[in-house]
Amino acid sequence: MRKLTLMAVAAITALSVAGVAQAVTPTTAIKASVSPSTKGTAKKPKNVRLNIELITQPKPGEPDFATKATVVHFDKSLKFGGKYLKSCSRAQVQADDTKCAKGSKVGGGSATGVALGLIENLKVTAYNGPGGNKLELLVDGTSPLPIHTVIEGKLLPDTGPYGQKLVVAIPESLQSPAPGVFATLTSFKTSVKGTGSRNRPYIGLAGSAARNFKSDFTFTDGTTSTASTIAK
Repeated sequence: MRKLTLMAVAAITALSVAGVAQAVTPTTAIKASVSPSTKGTAKKPKNVRLNIELITQPKPGEPDFATKATVVHFDKSLKFGGKYLKSCSRAQVQADDTKCAKGSKVGGGSATGVALGLIENLKVTAYNGPGGNKLELLVDGTSPLPIHTVIEGKLLPDTGPYGQKLVVAIPESLQSPAPGVFATLTSFKTSVKGTGSRNRPYIGLAGSAARNFKSDFTFTDGTTSTASTIAK
């Protein structure tokens, strides 16, 4: 009986250690800037370019992982006018983005993914999605794996110092590009700006200069991380 008890304790201890080993604690960060910094008003927000970079830096020796979801919080002085622009659906962007309506493209950027020690450089193209509250991010890569995937973000109301938040679910094909392999997006840069109407640009600055930005990360092992910044 004593032998069985000791074996049970050893098994529980091993499972506990294994559970701790599975948790990842990457360093995360968000960088943000708005240009020009000239502010407008609530009725006539100033047309600006918004630059966002999300950074995830894995720590040596930790298990491989991927980002499952991200929520980006925007300062309440930023006003979004997607409903005043042409749009392109996620399906169309995925099938052939060259056929998206003129004016629906609102920006682009780059990203870097790492899997099994291999680095993949990715091109990002941003489109205004249907309904004025979606952002379609087309991610393309060629080596070491061909990648052509759309990440869709949904713009929702926020609270506190934040006016809107972009809720993004990362497609499984980007989380795990091959069976049993996790790919970590270590950097994701996007710059967006759209003309919209004269009084309602795609990204508008109203009131005080935009300052507060935050990003919440959720990883494949269930752990989370939050990063924030004050924009220039």
